[in-house]
Amino acid sequence: MMKIIFRSCALTLLYSFLLFPVLPAFSQIDPPLRIELQSEKDQQEYQFVSLAQQGVAVFFKSAPLTADTAQWVFIHYDKNLVNNNIFKIKLPNLCQYLASDLSNHKLYLFLQKPAYKKDTLKNYLLEWDLIQNNFQLFYLQNYKMPYGFSMKIVKDYLFMVADEQKTKNIVYYNFKTHNQQVIQFFEDEIISIESFCVDTVAQKTYFCMFLKNKKGSRAELFTTDYSGKIKERTVFPYYPEIVYNSARMTLAGKDSVLIVGGYSNNKDKKQSGCYSGIYSMIYAGNQLSDIKTYSLGALLAQDSGLDTKYLSEPNLTMNGYITQSNGHIFFITNVFYPEYQYNPSSYGSFGYYGYEPPTQIFTGFRFLNSYIMEFDFQGILLNKWTIPITHLLTQSLYNPVNVYQDKYENMLIYYTNKDKIISQYMKGSQLLQAQTELPLVLTNKTDILEYSSNLAMQHWYDNNFLLSGYQYIKNSQRGKEKRYVFFLNKLICE
Repeated sequence: MMKIIFRSCALTLLYSFLLFPVLPAFSQIDPPLRIELQSEKDQQEYQFVSLAQQGVAVFFKSAPLTADTAQWVFIHYDKNLVNNNIFKIKLPNLCQYLASDLSNHKLYLFLQKPAYKKDTLKNYLLEWDLIQNNFQLFYLQNYKMPYGFSMKIVKDYLFMVADEQKTKNIVYYNFKTHNQQVIQFFEDEIISIESFCVDTVAQKTYFCMFLKNKKGSRAELFTTDYSGKIKERTVFPYYPEIVYNSARMTLAGKDSVLIVGGYSNNKDKKQSGCYSGIYSMIYAGNQLSDIKTYSLGALLAQDSGLDTKYLSEPNLTMNGYITQSNGHIFFITNVFYPEYQYNPSSYGSFGYYGYEPPTQIFTGFRFLNSYIMEFDFQGILLNKWTIPITHLLTQSLYNPVNVYQDKYENMLIYYTNKDKIISQYMKGSQLLQAQTELPLVLTNKTDILEYSSNLAMQHWYDNNFLLSGYQYIKNSQRGKEKRYVFFLNKLICE
């Protein structure tokens, strides 16, 4: 068993630049620390959750036992992907895993049983005590809504964001007493629930919403206690020339949050989802600061090699998200557009109403580039980067690019595409290593990768990462032997 090593030490890289040709961004000296779990071809039944210093949990539904129950298997691996324990747990049949949260030494899994025939939709919370190695299932008898996009567990409280087309609510639910509070507005329509976070020190929650009524639309920040009682609500500062397009939020200290998002300048007439730039502001002392704005055009000017013609495309759009690393806050905005191609079986022709052009079919979302902005906890912009995203076409939207900053403030920017890890190393504005592609390493030297799917990479703990996905592999020395596996690789950045 061997490992992949990411070379990001500043001294090593600078020394190699001065004395030797530039090295690859990633070097592989041994096969990686890796696990494989056999699967039926093209099935996607395995789930996993990072447990930080406590390892990683892998789980799946193995088989139905009766009409009402099914057996699930839970595997706990340590930090070196060594199998610690295997548990077989009976759960309600037809349940689907949707979300998780790690709270101290307990892992919580949100399970949902869809409505079936005369049976209504049912929600469950499975508690796994990682120290005592016991499981407890809670039926959320008063929570009848589908899962939205965010879940957080603190003590006995479940905080859930339900943001469906017809249901937009924030739910405060005590899964032991079944007391429930739902944040609703009767005079305003909720356009979107933009972000949600929990301050466990001050024991309060924050959430941002876009609302509208007959007087117009606005963005607001709310603070509540754990039971869902609203303590403060603050309207975002009004600027006649600016429209808020998104509002992402993260804790920036006790009783303080940083809000970062995209904005459109009214005179630019940007369509919804396309930003003129990025704004930031701090909420502290029960009030919002004035916003600071950063034009995306200024970011583009840094990279003369980036093709900017797409910025004028009418269907260009963006999405942004916020993350933390090494005590700094990063806001990442990805530019993409929906891509179409002509159906080869459809040709333009003249019909009853004249010329009928050939039909187009949706081929996926084409990513173009990513803007990364680094802030401190006071909302001060420290650094900004633009990197191209090459040849990435996806059928569903997600956030492909992520960042990791070590204690020396060396910055790893990375994403996965097809069978490769793409990375770039920076230190402030200094380029330590140009963007490189690292092919995946398999378990055996004689393995040949046919294809992979659902490839993803995430930070695990310290300077360690997890690479996951499914692979169809054949072995060149074993004739026609092939295997389809779910895999986890441990990657080390040093």
